[in-house]
Amino acid sequence: MLVLGLASSHAPAMLLPVEHWPAAYRMVAGDVPQPRTADAETPQTNAVARQRIDAGFTALREALAAARPDVLVIVGDDQEEVFGPAFNPTLAVFCGAEVSGSTLPRFRDRPGLDQRVQLKCAGELGAHVAAELTRRGFDPAVMTELRPLSRPEGIGHAFTRPAHVLGVAEAGIPVVPIFLNAYHDPLPSARRCYDLGAALREIAEGRPERIAILGSGGLSHDPLGPRAGWIDQRLDTWVLSRIAEGRGEELTRLFEFDSDTLRGGSGEIRSWITVAGAFPGLPAQVVDYLPLHHAVTGLGFACWQPGR
Repeated sequence: MLVLGLASSHAPAMLLPVEHWPAAYRMVAGDVPQPRTADAETPQTNAVARQRIDAGFTALREALAAARPDVLVIVGDDQEEVFGPAFNPTLAVFCGAEVSGSTLPRFRDRPGLDQRVQLKCAGELGAHVAAELTRRGFDPAVMTELRPLSRPEGIGHAFTRPAHVLGVAEAGIPVVPIFLNAYHDPLPSARRCYDLGAALREIAEGRPERIAILGSGGLSHDPLGPRAGWIDQRLDTWVLSRIAEGRGEELTRLFEFDSDTLRGGSGEIRSWITVAGAFPGLPAQVVDYLPLHHAVTGLGFACWQPGR
């Protein structure tokens, strides 16, 4: 049974104290000239943004607790953390017993910032999901062990950051990590991602567990890329309006054409499309949206609650 849908950005600034934002901003934006709107972000406005981010995560955490899921399916991307040039699947399902990883490995030299996250996994359900996706015409890679090919930290931040902030391990909720390629050509179409969500809904409805699904990533951003620090608010608000109105299928129009805006981290919107596909016609609650240059990302929070 599918009981809840969540979607959230996972930019590093969302986990960092506000005093570390300028350094993180410089690290990710690099030498890219920044838009004039970035000048409006001051220590005072950043403090307000920090409060809004905390409130957004609190709203998702409360929704997760109220839904009482037995399992949380996390759909996220991999940025050469587990995979890499030797092997980079479009879609992969983890079917093992547990995974672990770091939240902010680039800040490991600053005490207290990087956290190690250990997550129990619902391996049997993961294997069932992989088998049922295959039966429906998808071709997921199946993983029963986590052996990173690129970095030693373990599973990537698309999984560790939201799981850490939402208190998934503390709540004792096992997870099923689903890796969805968002960066490396060839990339899945928006239609394929929406159909993936529909397939996950069908699979969940045939199971006895109470299942929640979380889409991790996005919205518009281009970390370390030629548009680092630039945010496409028009794109973000269009995406959020589609899900708020229960018109998620219109998101399948994305990625049908090449665009500088849709390259880079904006490809993570695919995770949001997947969750929208799992709740067709159901309006989502858009908890908040912050086009925050210090996070080099259009930050969003959304929640689908079928019981309401």
